[in-house]
Amino acid sequence: MGGGQQDHEVSTRRTFIAAFALFIVAWLLRAFYVGHLQASPLAHWPMRDELYHVEWARALASGDWLGSHAFFSAPLYPYILGILLRVSDGSLTIVRHIQAVYGSLVPVLTYLVGRRVAGERAGLVAGLVACCYPFLIYFDNELLIVSLIVLLDVLMLLAVLRADRVPTWGRWLTAGVVMGFSAIARPNVLVFIPLLFVWIWLAARGAGKRDLESRGRPGETGDTHGRLSLVGGATPLLTAAARFALFLVGVALIVSPVTLRNAALDDDFVLIASQGGVNFYIGNNEQADGISAVVPGLGEAWRYTDCERVAERESGARLKPSDVSGYWYGLGRRFLRDHPGAAAQLYLKKFVLFWDSFELANNKDIYFFGRMSPIFRSLSWLHFGIIAPLAFVGIWVARRRKEASLLAFFLVSYMACVLLFFINARYRLPVIPVIIIFSSTGALWLWDRARSRQWRPLAVGLLAVAAVAVFVNVDFYGTHVGDRAQTHNTLGLAQASAGKYDDAVAEYLRAVELSPGYAKAYNNMGISLERLGNVDEAFAAYTRAAELDPGLASVRNNIGTLFWRRGDLPEASKWFREALKRDPWMREARYNLGAILTALGEWKEAEEQLRLAVEANPDFKEAWNDLAVVLEESGRAGPAIAAYHRAILIDPGYAEARNNLGILLARTGQYGEALLELGIALRLAPGDRNIIANIEQVRELERRQHEDW
Repeated sequence: MGGGQQDHEVSTRRTFIAAFALFIVAWLLRAFYVGHLQASPLAHWPMRDELYHVEWARALASGDWLGSHAFFSAPLYPYILGILLRVSDGSLTIVRHIQAVYGSLVPVLTYLVGRRVAGERAGLVAGLVACCYPFLIYFDNELLIVSLIVLLDVLMLLAVLRADRVPTWGRWLTAGVVMGFSAIARPNVLVFIPLLFVWIWLAARGAGKRDLESRGRPGETGDTHGRLSLVGGATPLLTAAARFALFLVGVALIVSPVTLRNAALDDDFVLIASQGGVNFYIGNNEQADGISAVVPGLGEAWRYTDCERVAERESGARLKPSDVSGYWYGLGRRFLRDHPGAAAQLYLKKFVLFWDSFELANNKDIYFFGRMSPIFRSLSWLHFGIIAPLAFVGIWVARRRKEASLLAFFLVSYMACVLLFFINARYRLPVIPVIIIFSSTGALWLWDRARSRQWRPLAVGLLAVAAVAVFVNVDFYGTHVGDRAQTHNTLGLAQASAGKYDDAVAEYLRAVELSPGYAKAYNNMGISLERLGNVDEAFAAYTRAAELDPGLASVRNNIGTLFWRRGDLPEASKWFREALKRDPWMREARYNLGAILTALGEWKEAEEQLRLAVEANPDFKEAWNDLAVVLEESGRAGPAIAAYHRAILIDPGYAEARNNLGILLARTGQYGEALLELGIALRLAPGDRNIIANIEQVRELERRQHEDW
């Protein structure tokens, strides 16, 4: 055995041992963290974006794998989550532990990329930092897309570096496939493609020889089968184009099925998802603060259907998903065009916040929940304000290495994409492994300068670190405060979801103690007090919320519901109208008003309100059922039957709609069909006396019909 081959085997063995050790350390930290966070009610009752992913995944796990419309959000994570829920029998804890396993691969990949960029020592340090970085640990426990994206993006960078070193067809194709998977998890990564081509071209041009890859490297065979090399008069540009084309083919292999699926379901070109336009407008409007995910005029609890209705109302036509996205992109571009000064200030703020040490929350207070674990608390000193200043030194030190330039291109492109939208911790997280690699490079360079007593470059490096540290750690925009009141409100929502209404009320009380003007906490408190039967206290909480926030529509809807339950229909109607004045898109208030008007016998306006409710939400089964009742009372049996069928199509187990449909079918002489629907209704609601009486009555009518014949 030759010495070179033996050295290569030893190096490979050491690399494997280091990678395995990093994985074990990372996994143990993450597994213990998942265990600690089980004490949080949000571990079992997710809220907001986590809930959105879980509900989507549960629908998939129930068998609805294809869906019915073009994707609004990128689908990869919900589909993976759906598979995990299916195999784990719905256990969110098991899912979190599985995420801890694949999240533990990130430090391994960070090490492998780092050693290619700056050598073995820098790679090992970077891998260890990635193991212990508390915010990587935190997000590996969250039911969010970001942990998957971090894994795929660092894997993509490694795949590109491997393909550049030994440029075979398979390696460039594989690198593209990995980016394709990252794109269908979150399309932001696609902005890296133009800079990647520039990097491939520069790498090819810099080789300075016709065969871009030397042969006989340790670990590489001399076989050129499948290798992309320059032949004849090929130029570096042609070489780069060939490699880039293979990369794009790999991307297309993964993205194109999603695009074709969207086209088949909506007859529309949606590359991956149609969410981009709405998010762009969120980050580019007169009210944007660069942080909040709020659509002006629709509030925090906006839904895609709300955005769709606004776009269709303004355009005066039914719109496809790509048109809806285009409408919102247009509004964002109009802001940039009409308010260049405000836009410049907003982008400066977003740039500063992107490099700010504080981890901005989007769903819940990262620091509050993270510190539930002693692991997070013990590692919380290792934060962005530490690694970012060192990373700037590392970028300078490694600036002439083409591997480092790849990471720098990725960092710049991803940052630019995030700035187009809005800033929060999970949107920044995909660049953290890159920052860690550069920070490890910078830290080791400073260490080596100190050991060799090179005081002048050491002083310059330390001054650079200090300058950047000031920039990233100073709170320029007053964002270095967690919203503890909102945290307790979120905990209250989770307790209420679990049916623990006493605990929910206690959390809401903490929220209003911390923030006496927190109207939403009072509103949520009223809901829980209602569930506990404390109607008078609930009314007081609702009234306080209405006083604190005159524009809060949901509390007016809740007050109307309270009067409805008391039997005061005119007063309930008044409050529902007040809610709709503040939020015309509030489908619950629209439905409630329609139901009240139905009870009052005001058929014409009831029909109008219920039609608006089902237009706002075509899957609103109760609204379809009540609309059918109104149509039936108005003497339009055919449309009423169709509306009942629509409600049943949405929920085949909707016993009330089947009972109502059975009665109407009997009234129109369709006794067989009526008995079929009533029979299903009885199976869904065994022992229901009303349904039993209806069945007996229809059978009697059917018997008389036969006697008449």
